[in-house]
Order: sequence, then structure tokens, then C-alpha cells
Amino acid sequence: MNRIEPIVVTLLRHGEVEGRNNVLRGISDEPLTLGGGLQMKARLAGMQFDSVASSPLRRCREFAEKYAMESGLPLEILPEFREISFGKWENLSPEEAESMDPICFRAFCETFGMHAAPEGESLASLKERVGLGWKKWIGEDRGTKRLLVTHACVMRALLMEIFGFSPELAFRFSLPTAACLRISHLEGADPYLLSVNSCAD
Repeated sequence: MNRIEPIVVTLLRHGEVEGRNNVLRGISDEPLTLGGGLQMKARLAGMQFDSVASSPLRRCREFAEKYAMESGLPLEILPEFREISFGKWENLSPEEAESMDPICFRAFCETFGMHAAPEGESLASLKERVGLGWKKWIGEDRGTKRLLVTHACVMRALLMEIFGFSPELAFRFSLPTAACLRISHLEGADPYLLSVNSCAD
């Protein structure tokens, strides 16, 4: 039996993170700055949810834990929605990564990450991981208004997995800190991308 009401998922990217700016920050586990948490809270102002899910990384998890507790909502920590790993390039600037391995870095950039960083995760692997996690989570009884706190590459991988975007198209969307996507999922129907960088209805 198909659902009568669609599931609306709000995907929220983490806010500003402590440490260096403009680096390849994947699975490294720095926390949010105070301002980063405020960015995320402001983005969700006035919204209501039935449940919260989060990446296990601190820059997502700690906000999700606090938000869920203050809102009286159930929380799941889902490792499938952690950020891509940049391997040996973790926390390096693009210039530093290019200097370390210029040939690999050029291939990484030209393929939008389908060619993985050294000892890192490829975009194809991320897409598969995120897609399996999404399919499992969306099929669970977690309410029709859900918040998922996650990362930019995860959001791009979901655009590829759910809507069939090419890597090139997925990376044309600006997803700054505290960026937001809203997706409507109705069983038996095609999904809808409701908004990008806006949580308004």
C-alpha cells in the first residue's frame, strides 16, 4: 500500500568548523565553531520535524544531539551519511594536495572525485554508500517530516543517486556552510527537489 502523505526530508549541511578554512575536510573530526551552530539553528528557525538523523562526525552529530534533545525528538546516528574520505589529503588545501601529487590531483578534479584521493574514497563509492543508506532510512517509520544533518559531498551524492544528476551537474550547486536541500519522497512516485539553500515551504 502506498503512502498517502509524502516524506519531506530537510538535508542540512553543518555550519562553520574550527580549524583551517578552504581545506579538504572529509572524515577528520573537528567540531563546529559557536557561529557554525548558530548558522544551523537560524536555518531551521520555525521548522518542525518528527525525527532527526545525523552523520557521526562531530560537526554534524553534536548539533543534531542538542537540537533533538531541545526539540524532544528521536535521534539516529547513521554512519552511511558521513563525509567522503580524502585519504592522504585530509585537511590539506587544494594547493597543498596538488603539490603532493599533481597528476592524481588533476584526475581527481577533472572527474569530480570519481578518481579518488590517495587512500581516499571515490565519489562512486560514496554514492553507493549514501544510496544504500537513504533507501534503508527512507523505508523506516521515522515520520513524514525528517531532518538529516550531513555534509556537502553527501548532499551532492544524493542528488546523483535520487535524481540522476551527473557529477558535473551535482557540483554546480552552491552548498555553503549550513546549506539546505529539501526533498519530497512519495512511495510509488518520482521524488521532488523542493528547494535548494532555503528551508521555506
